[in-house]
Amino acid sequence: MAAKTKKRKILFVCTGNTCRSPMAQFLFKDKLRKLRKLSKYDVSSAGLDVCSDEMTPEAVKVLKDMKVKLDAFKPTQLTPEAVDNSDLVVCMTDKHRVAIVSLMEHTADKVFSAKQFTGEEIMDPFGMGMMAYEDTASQLKRLIDAILDKELKTRK
Repeated sequence: MAAKTKKRKILFVCTGNTCRSPMAQFLFKDKLRKLRKLSKYDVSSAGLDVCSDEMTPEAVKVLKDMKVKLDAFKPTQLTPEAVDNSDLVVCMTDKHRVAIVSLMEHTADKVFSAKQFTGEEIMDPFGMGMMAYEDTASQLKRLIDAILDKELKTRK
């Protein structure tokens, strides 16, 4: 009997886990679903400073407008265990990456910023209106394509 392949754990991180990282989580899952690879991944998100109990209405609307399937979601505070248990941690900014790695130096080889994948940080749309959220979704799609390009080359 073949050994069961362990799911690869990917964690997206932003500040409050209400806009960017949950959008990335759901967009990534949506892309994996379309590629028929969702069963190979465990995708989640967390925030460095969570102080809300829901995703922003604008983030929800942008995802729904894009016809992305949304699961139940509640913002989650990032923990050292979540970082340790992840195979890849993708932060929205270099500042987020530095905050994690400075506290957990042993994770430096698996914690990356969006900029390391796409050359751009993911802007925070919080409080900036629908157009900002749509722009963020476009940035996240580029990030996800870059991550998947690398993932699918290394994980046949």
